[in-house]
Amino acid sequence: MLKRKQQVGLASLIAASVILGMATAEETTGLTSWMSGKNHDRIIQIQNEGGTRDAVDGVEVAYYSNSSFRVTSPKGISIIVDPWRNDPSGAWGLWYHVEFPAAEVDIGMSTHAHFDHDALDKIDANMLLDRMGGTFELGDVKITGLADKHQCVAPGLIPWTEAVKQFEGREDPCTDNYRHMDNTMYIIETGGMRLLMWGDNRPEPAPGMLEKIGDVDVIFVPVDGSKHILDYEQADSVVKMTKANIAIPHHYLVPETTYYTSTLLPATEWAKTHENTMLDAPSVVITKADLEGKEGHVYYFGSHNIVTAEK
Repeated sequence: MLKRKQQVGLASLIAASVILGMATAEETTGLTSWMSGKNHDRIIQIQNEGGTRDAVDGVEVAYYSNSSFRVTSPKGISIIVDPWRNDPSGAWGLWYHVEFPAAEVDIGMSTHAHFDHDALDKIDANMLLDRMGGTFELGDVKITGLADKHQCVAPGLIPWTEAVKQFEGREDPCTDNYRHMDNTMYIIETGGMRLLMWGDNRPEPAPGMLEKIGDVDVIFVPVDGSKHILDYEQADSVVKMTKANIAIPHHYLVPETTYYTSTLLPATEWAKTHENTMLDAPSVVITKADLEGKEGHVYYFGSHNIVTAEK
């Protein structure tokens, strides 16, 4: 009888632990890959076949608002860079009035640890590359991560550098910086082209960095009317120093997803100071032929974005 009671007691304890564990899991924020009902059979297919479809002519770039893009290789390998969320600390207020979609993607990447770039838990990714340095290859995609530093001097209308000083409780966020002021630039090589995700990198990278970057075909540059990360002169310099044929602005206001309280503004003014293509959809396919005759030609998505287009 005693043994029976001990068994019942043990069973109750296990059940209670499971219930408490579930409650704790529900309250915990962070990556939720363990909850996914999917698998990485696509990655196995890519390992075996080099892709998930017959090659097409071009690389698709789709805009997810703010600084987030999906790049899809000719063989069908998809990459989402810099998914966003609202600031979990509350220090920077509410930026977004919609949630980042639980998009299915082969590779999720983040350039740096800021809330508007690091929401890797929001996407349904087969693998994650978070602030990666070095080289990664899969199928028809090669990714090189180059570690540098975040812009640390606010050049524009809002002196957010002062807010960083308050947040960190020190006077100089540029020297011996905290991790959130690191930044990794990514070069994505696919479709015979080199695409550079600048992230929020400083406008003058470390000595020798430009040699590591080399010439690029498409650059994603953080510029907006408030000059939040780069001002217009800095953005122009970044495009020129990388010799990019096509420049795609990011980190600007998209009212369909983002509150004006973010202090961001559209990048329309900067785009119009260059030869430009005002895109009329949230995605575009770029081929090597599209690069011909272009020097710093701006492709501007404006408010066209996948997040609200799919609602």
